[in-house]
Amino acid sequence: MEDGIIFALDIGTRKILGLVMQKVSSSYRVLASEMIEHRTRAMYDGQIHDVEAVAENIERVKNALEERLQITLDSAAVAAAGRALKTSRGRVLKRRSNLDEIKLAEVRALEIEAVQQAQYELAQKETDSRGNSNYICAGYSVVAFTLEGQELASLVGQVGSEMAVEVIATFLPRVVIDSLLSSLRKVGLKIFSLTLEPIAALSVAIPPEMRLLNLVLVDIGAGTSDIAVVKENSIFAYAMVPLGGDELTEQIATQYLLDFNTAEQVKRLLSTNKEIELLDILGNHQQVAGEEILQGLEPVIDQLASSVAEEIMALNQKSPDAVICIGGGSLTPGLPARIAEKLGLPLNRVGIRTPDRFYNIEVPADFLKGPQGVTPLGIAYNSFTVPPVPFIKVRVNEREVALWNIGDLNVATALLSSGISMNNMYGKPGMGKTILMNGQLRVIKGELGSSPIIRLNGEEANLETPVFDDARIEYQRGRDGRDALILVRDMLPFTGGSVTVNDKVVRIKAVVTVDGKDAYEDEEIPDRARVEYQPINTLARVLALAGVPEHLINQRVYRYYVNGQEMVAQWLPIKVRVDGGEAKLEDTVGDGAVIKYSLAQLRPRLRDVIDASESFDLNITVNDKKVRLKGKGAVMLMNDRVVDLDQELEDEARIFINKGLNSAIFSDVFQVVEIQMGNRGRLVMKVDGQAAGYTTPIYEDSVVELYWMNP
Repeated sequence: MEDGIIFALDIGTRKILGLVMQKVSSSYRVLASEMIEHRTRAMYDGQIHDVEAVAENIERVKNALEERLQITLDSAAVAAAGRALKTSRGRVLKRRSNLDEIKLAEVRALEIEAVQQAQYELAQKETDSRGNSNYICAGYSVVAFTLEGQELASLVGQVGSEMAVEVIATFLPRVVIDSLLSSLRKVGLKIFSLTLEPIAALSVAIPPEMRLLNLVLVDIGAGTSDIAVVKENSIFAYAMVPLGGDELTEQIATQYLLDFNTAEQVKRLLSTNKEIELLDILGNHQQVAGEEILQGLEPVIDQLASSVAEEIMALNQKSPDAVICIGGGSLTPGLPARIAEKLGLPLNRVGIRTPDRFYNIEVPADFLKGPQGVTPLGIAYNSFTVPPVPFIKVRVNEREVALWNIGDLNVATALLSSGISMNNMYGKPGMGKTILMNGQLRVIKGELGSSPIIRLNGEEANLETPVFDDARIEYQRGRDGRDALILVRDMLPFTGGSVTVNDKVVRIKAVVTVDGKDAYEDEEIPDRARVEYQPINTLARVLALAGVPEHLINQRVYRYYVNGQEMVAQWLPIKVRVDGGEAKLEDTVGDGAVIKYSLAQLRPRLRDVIDASESFDLNITVNDKKVRLKGKGAVMLMNDRVVDLDQELEDEARIFINKGLNSAIFSDVFQVVEIQMGNRGRLVMKVDGQAAGYTTPIYEDSVVELYWMNP
């Protein structure tokens, strides 16, 4: 394509309009234009449904203009309709280290960074089930520039150390943009610039000098009605209503039994013809007054006006100063007046704007003169006045993505532009489980998620890796960690084995219930389950499994009284050894243990529960020192019967030990008291203060004196 000219395409629901514009001095001249209507309904509500059909019409427009002007058109400025439009604001502040004048390139880079911030903000809210954003930026407008905190109309040529920009970026579903780009690729056209239709229309319909007013631009097309709000010298908001002229066409087709194309022709005649001849799909001819057809369209016109007015009020929060209507749908009789009524505005505050009032654009006297010519002229004019950022093409997971080439592009930029969300790149950890095990809470963690896999041209890469034209990026989101999986056997310290009990091999296993039901080793335990585990490898349980009678295994508790004092004794009738060593019933045994047991005694004897040394010895005092002598005559009663230490203990036995009848003789003292021999004199022996001999009796608590008396 020759320098100094721009090929603009307005790809609409009903038609494709192309024009070639050239800048001449301070004005812009349309060198040629071409319009072709779709022969089929290849587009609905601004969305391309038949890419092949749309591409065919684009090629027809392109070929006609090339032949007329004898030039080659290899790229096009295009705009997308605001179908399913989303908007997001982004603001970026930069500090500069130098005080040179701010260059245009600096400002453009700042704007694009703000757009990327807006795109990131949108991605946090608009993601699909896999966490990917299906929206792509279609265009943006600067809301405000600030330098050192002061708002300015432009930063270019200014000097300062801190500059900022706020933008309002518009985003469309990826399918809308992808189908548009596919149609261009099929006819060999590159993208010169991409914007949103209302952004392009604003550039000519409401130029900057008019934006001090609170104005609303409504572009009423065949499938959609795009809305833009300006006030306080800036573009404030964008929106879209999914209604347009096609709703009127469909109503006419339904009311008079016409095919869509015939109904479209009838709609266009309403503003000029009082009587219209109709031929329905059954071949019937009828003459219908235009007023009658318009009367039948009243509900649809009212619905369209109401939807537009409601969206304007939602964006602007009040009635604007005026509404400017463009697009072919704005020619619908009575529609501007109905919008004024819905907004509570005077009728002269809602009007139709046409290109014949664009003072710096030369428009040939053809179909571009009407309101339908505003958007295609705006697409071309906007590309001249706002130099487009060049695109580079990369492939993300074999899908072509166009990136604004602002320098320092990296993998993160490409992924974000392809609609991949950055907030869930790493796999989520798997769900854990909490299990109540024998009354104690156990927490089993899920598997950690993995890191994302990123390759650039087959090599490992990361988010910061630079990308260039024709780069191939392979991206795989980190794998989510598996949820915690735990089987019954994983929770048990011992599940089974075999032991030998008195030369008999015994198979043993644990007893487990999950939520009160018997469980198997390979059974998965659900979250919040209550697990009860009885380790059958305790010695008592192993013996029971080996057939040892219960009364021999169960340790019995005996309660009895000795001289009125309550006593408790535990008794096990058998003696058990594990692998040669003594063992207790509560001990656990491992696989392969060798257990030996033998019957000891069914009931304990008195000597097993009574300390004979303490119960039958005599406590006496010898030369002011406490000593103990073996008694020879204490009497022990159990339940009023005289018994000895070999008697079996009875339940609740009342035992009385009468030490009063227990005695020893004086000579027994010499067994516990050492007497120094060889002293001259007489040996004095006394018991309880009385002179005693070697056979004098000694009783409990007797006081003995023993010493030498000099002659």
